Amino acid sequence: MGVLRRTIGRSAEGFDLTLLPKRADGLDAFTVEAKNGRVAVAGTSAVAICRGAYEYLRDACHVQVNWSGSNVAMPGRLPDYARRTVVCPNQYRHYFNICTFGYSAVWWDWKRWQHEVDWMALHGINMPLALNGQEKIWQRVFRSYGLPDSSISRFFSGPAFLPWHWMGNLNEHGGPMPQSWIDGQVALQKKILKQERELGMTPVVSGFSGFVPVDFDKYQPGVKLSSPTAWAGFAPTTFVDVRNPKFVEIGKRYITEYRKEFGTDHFYLCDTFNEQNPQFSPETEKEDLAACGRSVYESIRQADPQGTWIMQGWLFYNARDYWTVPRVNALVSQVPKGRMVVLDLATSEYPVWKHQPAVRENGWIYNTLHNYGQSTGLFGALQYYADHATDDLNDPTHGRMLGMGLTMEGIDQNPVVYELMTDLMWRRDRINVKRWIGGYARSRYGGETNSTRAAWSYLLDSVYNKDASWARAAWRQRPNLGVSPGIYDIPSVRFATVMLDSEAERYAKNPLFERDLVDVAKTWLGGLADVHLVAAVASFDDDKAGYEKHKTIFFDLLHDMDRVMAVRPEHRLSTWIRDARSWGRTPEEKDRMEWNARMQVTIWGGPVLYDYANKEWAGLNEDFLRQRWQLFFDALEKGGSTGKLKAPDYAKWEEAWTRQTNAPRESKPEPVGPMVREMIHKYGGDDGDLAKLLGLNTDPGIAVGAKVRDSGGTEGNARPELAVDGHIDTGYWAASPAPRWLEIDLGHVRPTTGARIFPYYGDGRSYLYRIEVSEDGQNWRTVADASANELSATIRGHGHKWPSTPTRFLRVTMLHNSANVGVHLYEVRVFDN
Repeated sequence: MGVLRRTIGRSAEGFDLTLLPKRADGLDAFTVEAKNGRVAVAGTSAVAICRGAYEYLRDACHVQVNWSGSNVAMPGRLPDYARRTVVCPNQYRHYFNICTFGYSAVWWDWKRWQHEVDWMALHGINMPLALNGQEKIWQRVFRSYGLPDSSISRFFSGPAFLPWHWMGNLNEHGGPMPQSWIDGQVALQKKILKQERELGMTPVVSGFSGFVPVDFDKYQPGVKLSSPTAWAGFAPTTFVDVRNPKFVEIGKRYITEYRKEFGTDHFYLCDTFNEQNPQFSPETEKEDLAACGRSVYESIRQADPQGTWIMQGWLFYNARDYWTVPRVNALVSQVPKGRMVVLDLATSEYPVWKHQPAVRENGWIYNTLHNYGQSTGLFGALQYYADHATDDLNDPTHGRMLGMGLTMEGIDQNPVVYELMTDLMWRRDRINVKRWIGGYARSRYGGETNSTRAAWSYLLDSVYNKDASWARAAWRQRPNLGVSPGIYDIPSVRFATVMLDSEAERYAKNPLFERDLVDVAKTWLGGLADVHLVAAVASFDDDKAGYEKHKTIFFDLLHDMDRVMAVRPEHRLSTWIRDARSWGRTPEEKDRMEWNARMQVTIWGGPVLYDYANKEWAGLNEDFLRQRWQLFFDALEKGGSTGKLKAPDYAKWEEAWTRQTNAPRESKPEPVGPMVREMIHKYGGDDGDLAKLLGLNTDPGIAVGAKVRDSGGTEGNARPELAVDGHIDTGYWAASPAPRWLEIDLGHVRPTTGARIFPYYGDGRSYLYRIEVSEDGQNWRTVADASANELSATIRGHGHKWPSTPTRFLRVTMLHNSANVGVHLYEVRVFDN
């Protein structure tokens, strides 16, 4: 009843809640019915009861509970509701990625955590990660081995980077960690676990993955240490030899101490080799992998005989070129069946369970990893997510599929995705998103109009029809001459902005409507900012008047976006900094927390992760991104031409910015409706047509709609036919790693004279590839060789010409990309003149 009281206040008194006996199959179920002003909810667990109550509130009362606000305007009398019984097909409904504890939850206090646990219960979550407070236990364990506090302090990272420390990726970065933080997290964790357990959840807590301070062997002579591959430019971390008895002993001691402090629910998260490959000898590799799995499991079992090893399966996707079937089989070979569960971390992108028999057989959970770095842009292939999850749930070959989960790196973005996915956890049948979205919008706003329906129709056909989870807008990137715009359907998002803004007065007191209007407006303005940024750079050498025009509009857009973002507190840099500083007890500690906060959303750390976790936030826009672009344009104008640009030392400037403690330049909140209306009048005539602005060739060529085949396998919904659909904002992602090829059948032999290749162009990476043609599909001739290409991919694509050649089949073989192992081909245009 506490969850309902906190959610709907006195209206909770109209609910009669009943706890039912557990089902024999272990599945949760609820029954809900309302008549004569009272609602009866019965469920097999407190979570099931909360889920049943929430479905009633959402469907009958048009209520929605979300991270940064809720629509809980209740009717005077609780509406009648026909009796409904739901049996959840998923035993476990998992929640959180380990990274969420850095990108989203790092500065939360108990009030914010309590709201999150309530959100989980209402959405039917019963298996959340619960990772706070472990540093206190590690202090005790390492002290028991004779390590001084100075050594332990150098081991811990700063708070904003703890998830990557927990996974063994880095030590010390952002530290030292204040003792007040360590002690405060223990108190917070006890409250979190208490509420989760009272609701019948099974929290997943931390275990031992093998990582220790680099000088551990100095205080424990004879312990052999090793290092996996270094991560993202950070110094290598230190791993206890998997055959050394100390591995199991340390893990057992940790879990024993943890249970004394926090109790247990027998689920322990242990992530080995996250984005780091083992460095075992080839001669003993299989035996070493088996010993690693055995040691991790034994460290759990010896401390908790009922313990189960939970592991994020990201490594089997991210490093799938290393984690072959024999290697995965070896890793899990010494773990008893049923005592290990793999979180298939990004199933909708790459279903590990389909490629790894050991995962299928031991136990796994389907997860949607919709978001990286808590990117705050709007995106999500809603219908694809819905279909993919339902297909896997009903696939008779899925083995020991134990549940579904959400493994976004950051929350408080794109709430529509998470309402949809939590609905899918509780049903086996398909969801038609175009029908479902009407109920979503009604619960969000407390009603609907023709304008809100039209807005969501535009959004479904644009930003919510594609997965751009990796995409970053150009204006959010470190400046460079090769900037390319993010992937936006600008006219559709503009129409959605206009439609929502027309109802701003009607829903003026609704925080969820306000949030949606802000999000849609900033997405539209951000798309325009990208267009004018690219146009400014492209026109600098030959059209100074055009350059000045586009540069001025670009900076105006950055400022106006800052104004829009400032409406919502969760979209302000000052909120992030305030929450960080609240965890410091002295001025020095407060400054250190702010440094952590500023670093994470800008430079992150190391040589390659800058801008990975930046946000569309007021203050960050005005005080950091805008100033950095000013440095770029000042340098460009000083050089006189793009060829003479001497790039500023951005890294030095960025590092200095992270050390500041002054209040960031940030717009003041304004009423959102009139402000967005002002921007519609100001920019509404700009359709964002970059091709028109830059005079780009829009000839789609002769391959649109042609038959295609590929070398086998795709990631997510990125099918090969999308590379010949005439659009450069949809594309084919091959099952990596490279090389992979795409073959186009033109239907009959005809002359070809060239092609334009569009790899993924969102972040300045470069691709290596070659183009071959054939008359019969058997004998091939290379007509373009880009196997040494160093040019960044851009929205313009890469053009290739060759002498007129008889062609029926054209094959593009993607060899490599400079950013990762992925194979991304957004469009292939073939020409005959």
